[in-house]
Amino acid sequence: MKKTKKIKGNVRTAVDADLPLIQEWLKREARNGLGFINNWGMIQNACAEKQMTVFVSAEGPMGFLAYGISHDSILQTKSSCQRRGVGRALVEHGIRKEEALNNAVLVVQCEPRSSVEFWLQMGFEVHRGAGDLKYQRSIYMQRLSKLNHAHVRGDGLEMVTVCVYPETVLYSKEHVKPDRVHYVMAKFEEETRSLELAHRVSIAREGILKDPVVEVSWGGFDIVKGKAKHDGARAIGFRATPNSCGWYLDVITLNEIGL
Repeated sequence: MKKTKKIKGNVRTAVDADLPLIQEWLKREARNGLGFINNWGMIQNACAEKQMTVFVSAEGPMGFLAYGISHDSILQTKSSCQRRGVGRALVEHGIRKEEALNNAVLVVQCEPRSSVEFWLQMGFEVHRGAGDLKYQRSIYMQRLSKLNHAHVRGDGLEMVTVCVYPETVLYSKEHVKPDRVHYVMAKFEEETRSLELAHRVSIAREGILKDPVVEVSWGGFDIVKGKAKHDGARAIGFRATPNSCGWYLDVITLNEIGL
C-alpha cells in the first residue's frame, strides 16, 4: 500500500483570520446536517479565549484543536489532509502543553466513535468512568503520563512499587487484587530523605475505582496505603492534577513517615 505523504506545516495558536477559512471547509464537509460546524459557537469562543491551536500549511489552516486535550476537546482535520500527520501534530502539541501544566491524566470524549483508533495510536486507553462499559452512552479515552525524569539515571537505583486498588480494598474482608501495578526505578537522596522517580506515576480518577487507593513500597518498607486524595498520600508526594482527572507522583518524601 502506498504510504501517504505527510503535510509540511506548523502548529500555532489560532487567530481570528483563521476562522473564515475553517468555517468554509467545515460547512462544505458537513453531511446530513451533521459535523463540527454545529459546534461553531464553541470554536469561536475557543479562538477568542486563546484556547485553540491550528495546523497551518502554505494553503492555510488544515486542522484545529479547540480546548486542548480535555472533555471539551474539538479535534478536526480537513478531509483531504486526514492520515497525513495533521491530527497527530495537533495532539502531540496539546499533550506537551498539558504536561507543562502537570495535567498528568488526560481524558477525551471520542466523537465520532470512529476516532477511537486514532486516540489509541496516540497512547490513550479506555477510561472507565461509569463502571459497566456496556451501558456507557459515550466513549471516553484517557492518557496516563509517564514523563521521564532524565536526571534520575546511573548506578544505585532501587525499585519502587506503586499499586492502585479500588476503594473496596479498605473495607473488604476478601482479598482484593490491585487494578494496576506500577514499577519504577528511583534514586534515594540522603540529604533530602527523598526518592526521585525515574518517571512519573499517574493515577486516573475512574468511576469504576470510586476513590482509588494507592499502596507504595520500597526496599521492604511500606511507605503508604490509603486513598490517593487523602493527606497520607499527599504527605509522601502525590499531587492532584489541575484538571481534576487524577493524581501524579514524581518524588517520594520520606521525612513525613519517619523512614
